[in-house]
Amino acid sequence: MIESLKRNGKGIILLLISAFSLALGQLLWKKPMENLDLALTFSQGFYGVWMLFLKVLPGFLVYAVGAVVMTIGLGYGELSVLQPINSMSYVFALILSAIFIPTEKISWITVVGIFVVIAGVIVIGGSSKNDTPVN
Repeated sequence: MIESLKRNGKGIILLLISAFSLALGQLLWKKPMENLDLALTFSQGFYGVWMLFLKVLPGFLVYAVGAVVMTIGLGYGELSVLQPINSMSYVFALILSAIFIPTEKISWITVVGIFVVIAGVIVIGGSSKNDTPVN
């Protein structure tokens, strides 16, 4: 397991950064939409749509950075090890939403699910059978 983590280390770190960026980008999309009246927004024509776009633009930019980091990170390890790390974006999204969106609540079953996802990522991340170093 330790060898797999060493061999895929750069990729693992980059994919974790990517997963966090993807979750943060989604939060930045959701936050401006919480109290939005779409009928009012679209009734304002181009101005309303433009203002909506500007409100969600930071989320798109952060999400795009996450996608670029993921693409780069996949070059630093085995796909079968690195790709499951993307599921950490769900964990990060749950945690961020519980912190920054008061109406979002995390139940005990969700906490169990978070630990299952984290355990799965650790098991898969340490399961590499390839003996040759990657980058």
